[in-house]
Amino acid sequence: MHCLLISGRAGVGKSALVERRLRDLEGVTVSLIGPSQRTSEQFLRKILRDVGLPAIDATPAELHNIVEVYLRHQSAKRTNVLLVVDALESLSESALNELEWVMSLRYKKRPILNFVLLTRSEELVSELMPKDGHRPLAPFDHVRLAGFTLDETADYINVCLQSVGGQDEFTLFPDEVLRDVHAYTQGVVRDINSLSYEALNLLASEADETGKKSLDPALIARAGEKLNLRYDPAYWRDLEEALSPDAVHETDPGGLTVEAAHLLVTSRGEVIAEVALNRPRMVLGRDQACDISLDSSYVSRYQNLFMETESGWMLIDLNSTNGCFVNGRRVTQHELQDGDIIAVGHHKINFVGSRGRLPAARSESSRAKNDAAAVDTIVSPELIGNAESA
Repeated sequence: MHCLLISGRAGVGKSALVERRLRDLEGVTVSLIGPSQRTSEQFLRKILRDVGLPAIDATPAELHNIVEVYLRHQSAKRTNVLLVVDALESLSESALNELEWVMSLRYKKRPILNFVLLTRSEELVSELMPKDGHRPLAPFDHVRLAGFTLDETADYINVCLQSVGGQDEFTLFPDEVLRDVHAYTQGVVRDINSLSYEALNLLASEADETGKKSLDPALIARAGEKLNLRYDPAYWRDLEEALSPDAVHETDPGGLTVEAAHLLVTSRGEVIAEVALNRPRMVLGRDQACDISLDSSYVSRYQNLFMETESGWMLIDLNSTNGCFVNGRRVTQHELQDGDIIAVGHHKINFVGSRGRLPAARSESSRAKNDAAAVDTIVSPELIGNAESA
């Protein structure tokens, strides 16, 4: 990556996504530039401070020279430096000029910095796209972050409630309320938080008088009006398909024992099937020939492989269309641990290790939901990996 441009409306999670990914990076020096760096001098001094140089009393021309020499030196040492520019649309013209200059710096024909640029302005994105062979900035990849889908909105609300010991969203947020939350917020995390908080405050303030224990569309409408959120009926639609127990099939299921590692297949918060991992290799997918088949359009014909190894069970993605996620992270292979949550399409599968106690069959799994609540909810990380070339 040399330059990645991430766009999306305010509150969709651009900064949160980058901050989360930066925490996972090792051996990378990060400089964060924001709108407060308005002048050329402020811009250059911020870079120098972030890469570890002390405050220097120098003219702008001298600062240019110091930045270039030091960054070339770091590049020669193969030191990775990442410049993150937040709110690109708010930078002053002089700061943008400095950004363009820094992006042009090279060492042995390779860029000396990598860049992540964040903006809420789609107009700016259009201006930065190449026109007639001219590109205002260096070549970049572009990712546009959209809001959560309706199902992702429901999952996000459920995780937030569970993390504070609250009710599940199907009790406190009925389906028609979830649809209205999505229609008012278009899946933007900041607006979901604000609308839910305001609606719950209204519910609590009127609980003694009304006796209500769950939200309704009228409360959501009042909260949305107070927050000046626009209701978009295009976002009001049915939740994605929910699996039924009949949608899960296992070839030669054998006996399910307490000692066997097994999977709890959940849909809409309910455990609909318990599947034993009773053979060394088991394939999960939509095809009926799979060891474990899910009748779901969101599952590839051959989704992933469960393989027993000396150290435990390994999950391997079989180049599936939607990818395989464990605990919110996309994986190509992953050594499973007791309690891991595997996301397949819009559905969740909980892995219970061989020494886990097999729970009695029930309509809801408190363990599955508690585990789900512990998973960080972030904008899907595969977006960065699937950047569209600009």
